[in-house]
Amino acid sequence: MTEPLIQQDIIAAEVVSDYLQDHPEFFQNKPELLASLRLSHKQRGSVSLVERQLEMQREKIQALEDDITRLMSIARQNEQLFMAFNQLQAQLYQAKNLSQVQASLQQFIESMPQVHAYQLIRFNDNEIDKYQMLLSRRLDEKGVYLGRLNKDEQQVLFSSHIHSVALVLIKQDKKPLALLAFGSEHDDHFQPDMDQLFLQHLCHILTQLLPGYDAT
Repeated sequence: MTEPLIQQDIIAAEVVSDYLQDHPEFFQNKPELLASLRLSHKQRGSVSLVERQLEMQREKIQALEDDITRLMSIARQNEQLFMAFNQLQAQLYQAKNLSQVQASLQQFIESMPQVHAYQLIRFNDNEIDKYQMLLSRRLDEKGVYLGRLNKDEQQVLFSSHIHSVALVLIKQDKKPLALLAFGSEHDDHFQPDMDQLFLQHLCHILTQLLPGYDAT
């Protein structure tokens, strides 16, 4: 097909498209034309326009149902997290020593099906050097990181079965006091674009309470 004919076809298609958009009643006045139209279909060869419209409607309904299912799943997860976090918060305020804090954190991750490990590391002047690369590379001004670690960063916190982490840096007077880390065996459980509200609130609580716990 020559260039002028191609251009004519394009213009004609645009004219027909504009006309049908301006006259939505056209097929109501021409029902015999609507019934005779056939559209190409990957699986079925060709289908009527009505069949294609019904199929598209079913696809939209299915997509909406999938969205509703996904949102309901997220809502259940958020409810579960909220309840578990509330319990953890109460236990942290009641704790007298680090052993009780550790037990509360263990209970918290056991209520989270996709969280499989945690670490609460209190720093002293000698130990912090071990984690300095991790702190400087992964923890921004907010003191929270979600995502994956490289091999060198990973091995100072968790064994190789942990694939994504949530890190919370706890500071006192701008000085690193402790590092709280949660680990998941799933690559995508902790992701950088996740909401950090609960983790930031947990950081605030531990910043207040951690210095007052007995070391036992």
